[in-house]
This record gives sequence, structure tokens and C-alpha cells, in this order.
Amino acid sequence: MGFIFPAILSVNQITVCDLNGTMILAWTVIARGSHTLTRLGPLLWNFFCYCSRGVKRRLLQTSVPYHSAIMETTPRASFNDLPAEIAAIIIKYAAEPTFTQDEDYEPTNLYSTARELCLVSRTFRHLALPIMLHTVLLDFDNMPAFLHALRMQNEYAQTYPALRFEYTSHVRNIWIGECLHECPSDAPVDSSFTSEPVSDLDLIAPVLLGASSLAIDFSCLYLVTSCIELAWTRMDKSTDRESLPLPWNTKTLTLSRMSCNSWEMATLASGSAFLASITHFIALPPEENDALLHTIFRTRRGVGSQSYAMPPWMSYVPWDSFGKLERASLVFPRVQLRFDMCNYIIGAKLHAELLTLPGSMLKGRRVPAEIQGSKDTEENYFSLPDDNVVVSDEDVVSLNDVHVAVSDHPVHFCAMTTCVSCLHPDWQKVWASGLQAEGRWVL
Repeated sequence: MGFIFPAILSVNQITVCDLNGTMILAWTVIARGSHTLTRLGPLLWNFFCYCSRGVKRRLLQTSVPYHSAIMETTPRASFNDLPAEIAAIIIKYAAEPTFTQDEDYEPTNLYSTARELCLVSRTFRHLALPIMLHTVLLDFDNMPAFLHALRMQNEYAQTYPALRFEYTSHVRNIWIGECLHECPSDAPVDSSFTSEPVSDLDLIAPVLLGASSLAIDFSCLYLVTSCIELAWTRMDKSTDRESLPLPWNTKTLTLSRMSCNSWEMATLASGSAFLASITHFIALPPEENDALLHTIFRTRRGVGSQSYAMPPWMSYVPWDSFGKLERASLVFPRVQLRFDMCNYIIGAKLHAELLTLPGSMLKGRRVPAEIQGSKDTEENYFSLPDDNVVVSDEDVVSLNDVHVAVSDHPVHFCAMTTCVSCLHPDWQKVWASGLQAEGRWVL
């Protein structure tokens, strides 16, 4: 669907494109739901009234030709007549992707409106692109297109500076989903438009490390390691690195489908510095075996109704490297007895429970084996299978010291290792919007 607005026409040209453009933007806002009207308030209501008057006049002009002489004197509603501030607000709102969990969306169409708006004019492009880039969702399908866009901006810098748009400063959150078939290469690529060859890694590293919140599949963590090492080696070696600002802005690290593999990143000076700067660690969504084990423990009374057995990968995370860690968040499926295990295995959605632990519970001590509710403590529930194992205070964390939030909306949990939906779009929404619980956004 194309977008044509009078911004690309002269002020004196009045065509049906003018009305179409206005109504497309109005319809985009209306389609977002009634809560959007509450959010934008009287401003949009006045705009809709303004548009409807224009529609009524335009219909009268086209359907009642013998009144044309009279109607020609009637002012016509035009998007070009709106104050620049109001037009900018409408364009930015129309360009914003919908991530809220109470609305359905197709992941492939999240940015379709923003992309169309970018084709209208340079002004529209500069208004829509920052909104589009605020939260970026990538996978192995669209990564090549994103790298191509970055390469175009790099070439524009030397050929058409007016068309260049700096992506890095606008990307705040970036999600890299399923493992990439081909990692962005560090091999320089020649271009007839640039003076020096630039590699894909050179292009993606500033964007990835410039985001304050980074989410990536654990199996793709090598990509982050490569970007960090590249940025680290380019720091001024003539100056003490401790006196220089870090070449990344990442504060929140989200890893999906955690496993018990080792962390190569923690063995490097650059990786250790990166981990030491993280303040919030999130594991989301859980690996399918972890989610399944939790449901089995709960349904077979392996743990109490208020308890959570810590997933095995927790013991492999180099927690002591997370020097500034303030909190760590884990997600479990909400299991309430009676629980329909068959429904769960075939893909039924469940509400999510987000457990957030203080960072002090994980650093400088043995990783706890279980989070235990006060009721379960009284009943001496514990999930260690060997009765001869001596349980110390370090093995158990009280649920009273953990913040628990239950999602307002059910999400997809994988129950089988062969499931092709382990990174279901639901989890993109949970991450992008922050998990809605009791009407508030957490995470």
C-alpha cells in the first residue's frame, strides 16, 4: 500500500492524494484501538473531526456536481494545512510498531507502516525512522536486509550526505532471535562509493553495542563477543583503558534458550569488562527442557506449590564477572493444580511468572538450588533427590526475597525440543513491551 501526501506536492496542488494520505494516517490510529484515543486525548479527536469534515466536503463535491460552483468556495481539509507539530505527532504515532501483548500482530508487518512513510519524503523519513529504529527485531531472515541498510547509510555519508541517517544513536533495544546461519563477517567489503572497505561486523557492532537493552539467542553469543572484541581493540591504546568510557551502552542483557555451555566471553578482557557493566540479566524465554521440568516438578510434587527449582544452566553463568549486577530475572510457566499436561505439550499458552532476584544472591556465593515459599519451608519440601545431601542455607532462597510478577496475558511455552516455535512471536512482545503484569509493565 503506497502513501502519498501533499508534502511531495506543491502547496497549490490539491488532489485526491491529499485526502487519501490524511485518511490513511487517521485509519492507522483508529485501528490501534480505543485506548490510543485516551493516550493522545483531545489532539487526535480534533484531528478526526477535521478529517471527517474534509471527507464530507470532498464527497459532496464529487457526488453532487451541480453544486460544484457553490462547493468550490468551501475550504477543504488538507493534511498540508495541519500545524507542523500536530502533523509530526501523527506521523510518529502511525510509524510506531505495536508490541502490546493484548493486540495481535504479524511480526513481518511490524514496520510496514513506518517503511511506507519513509518513502513519502525526506521529512517523513526523518520523522518515522527514529520511531522505527527504537526497538529492532532481527533474525537470520532479515539480518541481511538490515546490514544492507547500514551499508547504504555508510555510502550515503560519502556520496549523498543529506540522505544519510545515523542508525546507532536511535536504536535503544535490539533483539536477535534465532541463530544466524551466517554471522556478520569481519572480512572487508570493497565499494565503489567508499574510500575504505568496510566489513559487516564493522557495520553491526556500533548498532548492537549502542543499544541499552540487548537480547540474543545464547547460541549466538559469539556475535556479541566478536563485536565487543572489535570495539575493545579499537580503543586508544596509548591511554589507560580504565580512564576511557566503555565502547558500549548495554545495561540490560537478555539471553534466550540458555544452556549449560561455557562462556567464552568471560575468558577475554573485553568480555569481562562487558559483563561487569551489565546491571540487569534476563533469561527469556526459558529453554524448553527447563520449562518442562518445572511443570513436572510442580505436578508431581517434586517441589512445593510455592517453590521453584533453579535451572541447571544457572551454575554455568560466571556470576562473579557481573560486577554491577543489580538483579536477574527468570521466567517460569505458571503451573496451578490441576494442570493439563497434555494441553501444555501440544502448545497451549500459559501465564508467565517472572522471578527477579537481587544480584547479591548470585555473586560471591554458590548458586541457590531452589527458591522456596514459606509454606513449603514449613513442610520441608526440597527438590534435591539424594536424601544424604546436606542442605545448607546457600542452597535455598526464600521466596520473600524474590519479586514475582504474573503476566496479564498467556504466552507460548515450548514443551518439546523439536518445537519450531521456541522463539514464538509472543516472546518478542514480552521482551519489547516489558511483560504486562497487573496492568503495569515490568522487566
